[in-house]
Amino acid sequence: MTLLGDVLQASGGLDLWRQLRRFTLHISIGGALFTRKSCATELKDLAVEGSTRQQSLEIAGFTAPDRLALYRPDRVALEGTDGQLLKERRAAPATFRRHMKSRDWDELQLAHYCGCLLWNYATVPFIIADVDVLTEELASTDAHGERWRRLKATFPPRVVTHSAEQTFYFDRDGLLRRLDYAAIYDSRTQIATMFSEHQRFSGFVIPTLCRLSEIGADGVLVAAAPLVDIEIFDAVFE
Repeated sequence: MTLLGDVLQASGGLDLWRQLRRFTLHISIGGALFTRKSCATELKDLAVEGSTRQQSLEIAGFTAPDRLALYRPDRVALEGTDGQLLKERRAAPATFRRHMKSRDWDELQLAHYCGCLLWNYATVPFIIADVDVLTEELASTDAHGERWRRLKATFPPRVVTHSAEQTFYFDRDGLLRRLDYAAIYDSRTQIATMFSEHQRFSGFVIPTLCRLSEIGADGVLVAAAPLVDIEIFDAVFE
């Protein structure tokens, strides 16, 4: 079996994934990037509901208990719990991406970043199996006393993600442990996302801890507070 085949099987199987339509995550998210870019230091006790078929999700509790953030690649909005539209921005995905390079983010830019990040988090590794995603197995590498297998993925323009080219690292059990890519807010900054504490929910194995750090010029992770920390407390796929 190929590396991608091993990975898909370890995470729950592609056949089961293709039967799904939605996912729900209960999470908290924070980190130094939020302090640097916006006034939100952390977002606690969020309920994230999204589609497995298209890039869209809702984040309940976003920046306030009575706020709902809506994300699509071409639209972000904030609503009250009564459905009242508070803020909205529509633009082509490329325009949103350019706006992410600004020094400070408003609430809608933060919602766009979180929406893109969380949707990709929830759908990996299965999104890599799409027919128009190009994959190439790279040489394995040693990490933490283990041999990790690597897979390079090149995403088509229709997939709005961190960067078109990404490198995935999988442990001997086929579970995702690391992801490298260029930052969406600065293509000169290389990011390593580390995944751990995998658990099974609704038949799928996902990492419940996710930590984003910068990669230094020497290829070593920068020893500083993580840019983003995500913790999943519960997940449902249906």
